[in-house]
Amino acid sequence: MPEPHDKIIAAAAKAALGSLNFQRKGRSRLWFSDFSWWLAVVEFQPSSWSKGSYLNVAAHWLWGELGCISFDFGGRLVEFEEYQSDEQFTPAASRLAQRAAREAQHLSLTFSSMENTADILLREARATSAPGTGNGYPGWLEYHAGIASALVGRAADASEMFAAILNKPAPGGSVVHTAAECMAGLVLEPLALKRKVSSLIERQRKALRLTVLDASPIDWPLSRR
Repeated sequence: MPEPHDKIIAAAAKAALGSLNFQRKGRSRLWFSDFSWWLAVVEFQPSSWSKGSYLNVAAHWLWGELGCISFDFGGRLVEFEEYQSDEQFTPAASRLAQRAAREAQHLSLTFSSMENTADILLREARATSAPGTGNGYPGWLEYHAGIASALVGRAADASEMFAAILNKPAPGGSVVHTAAECMAGLVLEPLALKRKVSSLIERQRKALRLTVLDASPIDWPLSRR
């Protein structure tokens, strides 16, 4: 049975995020809004030691190959807000949810197009000295920048991003290294690359049990066999 603080968080999240087309993932503390090729993700992260919540807000690119929701751009916004009583925690949870709503709206404007996404991810990747710093998976920042760049026809930028991954030693079982190798071979074949990315998005959507889309999740028409 949910604890009182869990119910308070769920009510606050529904009030703040429901009008922004967010859905709750099962009975968890994770909420998401679906933008076809990416998700805006809000997590009211629990603690193993105390009742309450952290706040994480991020974009998740659906062309990744992890089979789970990752925080690809963004992360921790608010440190732990501890539950002490219903009276104390109800306004605290409301503040968390409202902050989440503002950040989610900012993300939706920031990543309103693939062109914007490519620009932002390229800038972040080039400004980051260690591949993948900030997203938890070494090399994924470059991979996402490469995908977005390739999808808008910026082959040189895409190749640069994939090479940044491939030119470093791959740890055993590196998913991102294998993924970058595949995409690097498709950079000069735009239609094949778009088919591949569309397939990855569809597979990830299925893994996350998202709504099946009637058309390709990418803005460009894809020829299908």
